[in-house]
Amino acid sequence: MAAVLPSRLLGMVDGKFRVFNPRGEGAPMVRAFDIISHTWNDPTPEYKCGIPGVDWPLTIDPIKIEEIKKLMTQPDVLPFMWVDCLCLNQGDEDEKCTEIAKMYEYYKSARKCHILIDMKEPWNPQGVVDNLKFVDHIRTNIHSTSLAAESMLTPNMRQRLSMWENEAVWTFPLDKTTVRSAGIDMGVLNCYSTCIGYVRSLFTNFYFSRVWTFEEMLLGKNITLWGINQVTMFCIGQLDTWMDLAIDSADKAAKLSEWIEEGRVLNTSSIDAILGKIEEDVVYLMFLQRQVFGIHGARTDIINGGPRWWYDNYQGVCNVFSAVSIRPRTCYKKGDIFKGLLGVFNGLFTPEEIKTKLKGDDMEKLSFEFFKQLSLKTGGAWTRLVITSGEREKWDWIPVVANPNSLLTTDCFAGVVRLGNLKTGSNGLAKASAMTSLEGVPRKYMKITLREGGGAEGEFNFVFKGCNCGRAVKTGRFFGTEPIPSHDQPVYVAGDETGRMLVQCATILGGVIDPSGNVVDYRERLLNNLRPLWATTDPNAKPKNWGRRCVSGTFWEDPHRHPDFRTHNMSMNYRMNVICASRLDNESTSKLSCHVRVKCGCTIDAPFPLIFEAITAVQGSSLGRVTAKQGNEGRITLHDGMGLVQVGDVGKAFDLVAFGGNIHAYRMHARSCRKTRIDQFVDPKLGFPTGRALVREEFTHGVADGLRDYGYVPTGDESGDDTGSGNLLIYRKRPLGNYKIIGVCIDNWIQHKRGRSLVTIQ
Repeated sequence: MAAVLPSRLLGMVDGKFRVFNPRGEGAPMVRAFDIISHTWNDPTPEYKCGIPGVDWPLTIDPIKIEEIKKLMTQPDVLPFMWVDCLCLNQGDEDEKCTEIAKMYEYYKSARKCHILIDMKEPWNPQGVVDNLKFVDHIRTNIHSTSLAAESMLTPNMRQRLSMWENEAVWTFPLDKTTVRSAGIDMGVLNCYSTCIGYVRSLFTNFYFSRVWTFEEMLLGKNITLWGINQVTMFCIGQLDTWMDLAIDSADKAAKLSEWIEEGRVLNTSSIDAILGKIEEDVVYLMFLQRQVFGIHGARTDIINGGPRWWYDNYQGVCNVFSAVSIRPRTCYKKGDIFKGLLGVFNGLFTPEEIKTKLKGDDMEKLSFEFFKQLSLKTGGAWTRLVITSGEREKWDWIPVVANPNSLLTTDCFAGVVRLGNLKTGSNGLAKASAMTSLEGVPRKYMKITLREGGGAEGEFNFVFKGCNCGRAVKTGRFFGTEPIPSHDQPVYVAGDETGRMLVQCATILGGVIDPSGNVVDYRERLLNNLRPLWATTDPNAKPKNWGRRCVSGTFWEDPHRHPDFRTHNMSMNYRMNVICASRLDNESTSKLSCHVRVKCGCTIDAPFPLIFEAITAVQGSSLGRVTAKQGNEGRITLHDGMGLVQVGDVGKAFDLVAFGGNIHAYRMHARSCRKTRIDQFVDPKLGFPTGRALVREEFTHGVADGLRDYGYVPTGDESGDDTGSGNLLIYRKRPLGNYKIIGVCIDNWIQHKRGRSLVTIQ
């Protein structure tokens, strides 16, 4: 007998389907049941499905109902199934609240979870495993420059290579002529590319973009995947197999790249083109690997910890929020962003609390109730690494959420951190370990305004105007000058030239946002995290290490070697077609852009993901280094800038402030860029800002605020390890007062006097 029987089950008895109460009189004996995880797709007009026991109208596509029926006729599928669309009256809010609170019990009591995924063609995961092993076997047994036909391979191995070269569909993203000229075995590349394509097609499926399916993946047992299309239904193996494949694929891609290079002193252009394509695979697969680590870590925590696993496992809680937001997920109703995790956090809300506290789609109310309840139940103060959109009298360390007009995703869980402990009986006060008595005061030097209207999909517009444009620069020993041009007219960049222009944009951003750092290192960090993708007509347009190769031999290769690299004197207006694989570029941010104004007068207009990747790529930041950092026991922690501002804050402005350095260094350096002869290097006369943080525009520090004390809360673990998502900036107005969160630190370390101490945050 199942540990917990649902209130309703879909049964197939004597070939007929009906929904029934398994505890009801005359109900079939149910010793075990299975459970389904699937997507609904777009809702349809209400209709009656005709299945006995379903007395309410449905809005799920009728085709989905037929697919579920078909699944129940497959081998090793029980005749009793819990299905959300048939066993739960979606129109009855009381019933929904009751059932949502039971999701953990249902998925843990089911014998097996079946995932239904829409797919174009059937394929076998074990075949992918075998083919990746085949690629590895070839790699370890012959040299990359060897002739396979003359090597010490068995006839079967040579036959398989021939089949992949001559008979199988060619899937490697370069034409056969280019690959053949490189002298690399074409069978190996085609086999590898086909395997990677299968892994990509699964994990980019719509199923993996939904909130509810994330919960079901974490809770389900013995999960089996089923592909389905208009023609057939087919088993594609176990979820664990595919999770392992994602990791194995990253391993094979990295090894294949090394194998191709190991026998060569010099690379031809075709070799570089092939390596460039494999490098793209490696970047994607490493990102996918982190997703898998997050899911694996969460499943392990839940299985070992039981229904209350989250009460005392704060690292596991952080991992769940990182795993659900590393690939932003969506749902049809805003409130389901939070309700869709209540099975994972079993017991967080009672059915009555779900009905009252999680009612409606006011994201501010829902977010506050969720994090307040999580804090009350665990004793930890749970918040987010984000700039709050307002203030509240109590529990102010839980950020006020702006209600976005755009599509809401699980980005709202990005940067969830445990601030410290909830102070017992304090009515919303938190105790946290913080670095206090920061040296200096916060001074504003750069403003960022969030705007709506980032262009059509794929449009990537970058406009920079240095503060010296339209003025004159010194050219001679005495009075000779020449005008500094202003390149205001847009330049439409061809696809093959995009790499070079992206490097130029990243270089300019380095000169403006991180002027005291090494601009070449900065732009490499920025472009690695941005992961831009664009269409080319020639394979040489995006070779391996394109960020360096595209500007090799030009002024932009190492601008610091040229006296005329003066950011304040430069300008550009580029129109490109680029899609970014950065997590910061998603459905909720795709229409957002940023306007940046520096204290000296330089301005930048650019897409949201570019600007916030640029901010977090500065030297000394704990953010921006990697999208997710794998910590203890395979858990992940997000280390990007998605949580810095909220997508609902369109039209609002934020300021970068500095506690150290000199904010007038920008203006002084701009003057030097005009007054120094163009054939001479310009050395900064003042130190650029350090100890940087991001705050709301409304925040000020004036002459009457001399009693304020500033500090920051590191969000790593108690041992001080760098396991957190970043640091929160705090202050108090007077001695002995409580601290408040006012922003997010960009620099990981800010000079302070007292060191670590225990503070109270309101």
